[in-house]
Amino acid sequence: MHGERERERERERERGVSIKQTSEREREEIFKAQAVRVRKSGTKKQNREESSDLSCQKEMNEAALLLPVVQAGDGRSLTRAEFLSLLNTYNCFLKDHTQLHLGYSQGGDGEVVVEGFLNISWGVRRPIRLKIQDDKQMIPFAPLNSPDPTSPVSPMGDKRGMSRWGECNDLHQVDEMAETPQDTVVTKPLPGPAVYETTTLRPARQKSHELEAESNLFRCMSDASLVKRRRGTVKSAAQREKERQHRFSINGHFYNYKTSIFTPSFGTPTKVRITSRMSTNQVIEQLLNKFKIENDPQEFALYCVHQSGEKRKLSERDQPLWERILQGPSDDIMKIFLIDMDEEEVSNDVAQYLNLELPILEQVLLQLREEENRVIQRVVSKYHQQHRLLLHMLTSKMSPHIETSV
Repeated sequence: MHGERERERERERERGVSIKQTSEREREEIFKAQAVRVRKSGTKKQNREESSDLSCQKEMNEAALLLPVVQAGDGRSLTRAEFLSLLNTYNCFLKDHTQLHLGYSQGGDGEVVVEGFLNISWGVRRPIRLKIQDDKQMIPFAPLNSPDPTSPVSPMGDKRGMSRWGECNDLHQVDEMAETPQDTVVTKPLPGPAVYETTTLRPARQKSHELEAESNLFRCMSDASLVKRRRGTVKSAAQREKERQHRFSINGHFYNYKTSIFTPSFGTPTKVRITSRMSTNQVIEQLLNKFKIENDPQEFALYCVHQSGEKRKLSERDQPLWERILQGPSDDIMKIFLIDMDEEEVSNDVAQYLNLELPILEQVLLQLREEENRVIQRVVSKYHQQHRLLLHMLTSKMSPHIETSV
């Protein structure tokens, strides 16, 4: 009995050892499997991180392509965020004038081009001359015989132009219609090349000096503003022919030799449509061509006049539309003026004194003169001292020449 119990105990110990060994092997296998899973998960995580880094890098590259640097004039650059902020601020300021909003486009070369109206004020001192002839040449109409010259729908009866009914299509011609349709002037066309004419040419009626000065129609006025009420005075054919030589129409506006040379009112604003690629000279040419001004564009220049009084001349390489965008749309802060070429610039240092009272300016000028005199005296005394020192050195080095006789 005792031997059987010992054998059973030995068998139990053997089973316990085997179970213990089996559990240890299982734990080792479990640990190995966990380590493999950890390595695999780490590899997958690393792969995911690498792929995430690659995708982020790709997105950054795409963003860099979508957000290039915008060149804002000569040597200046803006990020697209800064550019869009300036453009939104500009258009928001002019929210009540949508026709003045600026738009932009991106060309094939990646350059951002802004387009819109630029407000320019007249600041010229010298008179400007308007062109005599229009750019477009129109074929003169041949005269036709009308069976009823008093009919309002009769065709053109002579070289004077359209009939009374036809002239009503041009509102600015109401002032020039003759009161007596029976009076006609027939002139022979001059030999030579074709002349510039329009169908709105009509002889003018005789007026007194007051009425003639009142009826001088400036080219810069719109067609609607040129409508005048008909007056009851009548001119003879000779008088109408005489005044016909002094006025005719260009682009729907009257040209008058007496008003062809004039100086625009200082500060009068006008608008011209340009792009950000246009230089200063191109903008000036565009403005002069708009009003048919025959002056040389080299006679004028564009100046940025700030509220402080600073006046800076735009160079030929500057782009005025970018100057306007960078300074903002408000004319109270900065205006662009068309001024004579020889106008002097005003620096910011000088502009700070412009708004001071005259007695204060006189005191400042007096102090500047006193300081200038002190500097001059110091320079003069310095050179006098150097002159005396140089003479002393020269005389000390010159030995006296003594002659001896034998």
